[in-house]
Amino acid sequence: MNRLIALGWLLGVATLAQAQSDTPWNGAYLGINVGDAASSGCSAWTPVGAAADAAITAGIATSHCGGGRGLGGLQFGEMFQSGRVVWGLGLDLEAAASSDRTLSVKYTGTALPAGNYAFSGRTSPRGYVIAGPRLGFAGDVWLPYVRAGGIVAIGSQDASLSFTPASEPKSVATFGGGRNFSTAGWVAGGGTEIGLNGAWSISLEFLHARLGKGSDVAATCGGSASACALLGGLSFDNEHDAFSANLYRIGITHWFGYWQL
Repeated sequence: MNRLIALGWLLGVATLAQAQSDTPWNGAYLGINVGDAASSGCSAWTPVGAAADAAITAGIATSHCGGGRGLGGLQFGEMFQSGRVVWGLGLDLEAAASSDRTLSVKYTGTALPAGNYAFSGRTSPRGYVIAGPRLGFAGDVWLPYVRAGGIVAIGSQDASLSFTPASEPKSVATFGGGRNFSTAGWVAGGGTEIGLNGAWSISLEFLHARLGKGSDVAATCGGSASACALLGGLSFDNEHDAFSANLYRIGITHWFGYWQL
């Protein structure tokens, strides 16, 4: 991320141009951006019930958590300038490099059937929609600003657990958990726009996003009656932490109707 910030600074310093308008930050804009999303969110599975003694819990209880992901997308909106004060509304559409995460535990104990217990689920969204106001202080070629608003996650998915006996080639029982994170939340942060030659600017931005946690679920066996009987009535508690992410982005923006040389 430090490399992105350094690149943005060099580009801005190398190509700054004086604005020709008295209100250079007044009007609609459209741009693209790339960056990184450092996320935090976990899903934990713990066996419960009469069969879940301490040995079993120690053997197959597990959790999986999110991590950093690249992202990129579009930003557009409209700003209004009065003197040095600039305000407006923006909408960002971001795609994130998210993938399903799976952890497998090979259980060889005797209290439960031996086999592979596979825990899977998405620990970060496939994308984001961010909408909200921006408030900034207008310079001739600089626009530092703060922003806040709502965020909607794209591509949340229910967590799941599957059991594959040692003697079988595929799973015979499944446990369906809840979603690892909620769909909507809030976002806040700030950044700066730097005017370039022509009707363009470069932006550097940091946002902190937070989504509520998904619902905790007592997951029961969803396989055949014989497969579930094999597991002795075992169930799992699927618990979720609140999801948060730090979004770092650099963007190139076209401003309609101004920054004309």
